[in-house]
Amino acid sequence: MFRTGDDAPVYLVDHVVHHDGDVRAWTGFTYDSPTSGIRRVGTRGTDGTVHVDGRPHPHLSGAIGGYGEHLVLAQMLGEQQDATSWLQFDESEPEAAAQRAILRREGLETTTLLDGSTVSAERVQLAVDGRASNAHWCVDGVVVKSDWCGAHSYLSHDLDALRAGLDPGVAARIEEFAAR
Repeated sequence: MFRTGDDAPVYLVDHVVHHDGDVRAWTGFTYDSPTSGIRRVGTRGTDGTVHVDGRPHPHLSGAIGGYGEHLVLAQMLGEQQDATSWLQFDESEPEAAAQRAILRREGLETTTLLDGSTVSAERVQLAVDGRASNAHWCVDGVVVKSDWCGAHSYLSHDLDALRAGLDPGVAARIEEFAAR
């Protein structure tokens, strides 16, 4: 949940992926974006057939939804892979073609954490159809910071620290969403 600009509405997506521990074998997803009014429900049969909102989408048969990226990243880190690739689709536009995605370890660099401290962390870069996209910084296999094309997220065990610098509109939407 974030704003894309000072006067922009709060962008919110609630996304759930159902899988048995291997995100590549996902069995279902829900995508709900109250801001845009888009809600999608996807299922994937054991034969790989994909349906979104009850309609077949055969072009998505080996693909993973874009909001499943963090699950692919966690699996990559857990398996200590240097890179992993997959086909990725946009859950809000399932009719669009899937794109080639690759996460690749890029070495250590210094990054700033939520509390202002710096840490030497391994950068993992996402490229989608050859274009750099999201980036993640990991320490000992744990993601401590992500850059989602400009919106940053951080590992934190302190909810008050996470809320401290939030835009008031974002904070209000979080409270509203949490109350659902």
